[in-house]
Amino acid sequence: MMAPEDAFRLLADGLGKAGTPQALDHLVERLAAILDGDHVVIGKIQAESPTIRTVAFWSRGALQPAAVYALAGSPCEHVLHDRICTFPDNLAQRFPADELLHVLGAQSYIGLPLRAPDGSLIGLLAVMRNRPLALPAYAQEVLRIAAAQAGVEMARRAAEEKQRNSDYRLQQLVHWDSVTGLPNRRCFMDRLAEACDQARLQGSHIGLLYLDLQRFRQINDTQGHEFGDQVLAEVAGRFGAMAELGEFVARLGGDEFMVLLSDTRPAAMAHAIERYRHCLAEPLQIAGRCFSISASVGAALFPRDADNAQSLFQHASIALNHAKRDNNRTRFFSTTMADELHQRELLQARFVHALNQGELTLHFQPQFSLSTGKLVGAEALCRWQDEVLGQVSPATFIPLAEEQGLMLQLGEWVLDTACQQLQEWDAQCTPFPGRLCVNVSAQQMDDPCLAEHVQRIATRISPGRLGLELTESGLMRNPEQTVRITRTLCDAGIGLAIDDFGTGYSSLSYLKRFAADTLKIDMSFVRDMLKSSHDHAIVETIIAMAQTLGMLTVAEGVESPEQAEALRSLGCTSVQGFHYGRPVDGATFAKRWL
Repeated sequence: MMAPEDAFRLLADGLGKAGTPQALDHLVERLAAILDGDHVVIGKIQAESPTIRTVAFWSRGALQPAAVYALAGSPCEHVLHDRICTFPDNLAQRFPADELLHVLGAQSYIGLPLRAPDGSLIGLLAVMRNRPLALPAYAQEVLRIAAAQAGVEMARRAAEEKQRNSDYRLQQLVHWDSVTGLPNRRCFMDRLAEACDQARLQGSHIGLLYLDLQRFRQINDTQGHEFGDQVLAEVAGRFGAMAELGEFVARLGGDEFMVLLSDTRPAAMAHAIERYRHCLAEPLQIAGRCFSISASVGAALFPRDADNAQSLFQHASIALNHAKRDNNRTRFFSTTMADELHQRELLQARFVHALNQGELTLHFQPQFSLSTGKLVGAEALCRWQDEVLGQVSPATFIPLAEEQGLMLQLGEWVLDTACQQLQEWDAQCTPFPGRLCVNVSAQQMDDPCLAEHVQRIATRISPGRLGLELTESGLMRNPEQTVRITRTLCDAGIGLAIDDFGTGYSSLSYLKRFAADTLKIDMSFVRDMLKSSHDHAIVETIIAMAQTLGMLTVAEGVESPEQAEALRSLGCTSVQGFHYGRPVDGATFAKRWL
């Protein structure tokens, strides 16, 4: 007998033709090899008469033409009433009226019914031998998987036959996915609504698994959409093969699939998740190439997590979003997830309102020269006090703005407001000495017209008074474009500082080409430089490198005179931090330091 791993590898190959005209022929040929069968039949029930029509027939080492056989008096008649039916020997004596058995010379038989994805009986799968039956331990599992795939394939073919009718063609387009042969989103939602109604009447539970393929987008983008469709068809075949009685598999679109579990509980759902995820463990073999793919899974249970189909679907989707960020890639829905989502939606709506209605403000943190003690600059920092949410931290709303693609709008507002503040200080006869620095995000650096936008906004102030702070990661997203932008800004008299220096991965070769004049030492190094020899060495190295390159240095997060003195002894140019002053609004800044 064949080794289990070889058997299942050969079976996977047999399932690899899913969705093609050769799918079932390929499958019976592989089953004959795996189970050492002399004859393998996949047959379709003829509704108009009690007969079976073979749709794939392997016998005597070759595929045989289609034929029709009577059900009465044959072992096939028993199969249609059982999940799996076995006759280990003396087949001809038990079924003397079955002429096919006599022609084939079959002595033993094992068969099981084939069902469409909707659970309806569609045909049967049978393996016969010309000697007594002696099957390996894995035989029934192989047959179950093969039967599930054959049922899906036969249902797909039945659907295609009905497409010849124009009225049914529209129905197919509405309810079936053309790439995978699985039910589509509309079909699934109809089935889900029916299942929820039935479970509510019966007092039972139904489970929903929302599966999203990892790495599919990368494969689709690098290999092409046609190849991506083959990947989806292969995955759909594996999911279909995993479906047990009472499970309904569908493709929602893209790389998303759904599984509906009837009459289930959380423990059974967890086992089902493992089954569907495990079926992707074996790499995909497509067009001579090997790809590994896995799935994130979000799960929700009716009626525990939702009391209707739409809410159950939404909650499974929420769980999936959490699963994508979770290490084990699986999450069951909880009410805290919904609360977090609603809070995030409120945060997003309030931020958009604040940005559009001018409800954001700028605060300014002073920067002082370590050699003279005089004010030499400041950093403009965005603040948001919301009438509903209260004070919202920049650590919360800046990532939100990046996620929602609002950084260009926010960045332009900050630049405009900073320039306006410089003008107001001048008008109040409290001119600002030095350079006012504004943070620029990585998304803004992606804009090839950034330099032109900044110059347009800064035309109302004299050169040298405005500076931009750019993070290492933002600089290195498109280094050549960054070189052009920074040089254009430098020529226009706009200063440039590299923020949080030492935390990113900037290239020293590019550092020489960027038209930056200042390195800002990240507060994480400054904070522990008196306690950690490593952090002290990093700060010392950054200052020495800046001096070699003719650049200034600004140390962030200075909170004690000891830190300031250590930085002065190392040759740091200037500092900012709570020891010198916290960020304050423009009016307070003018009173304290101008």
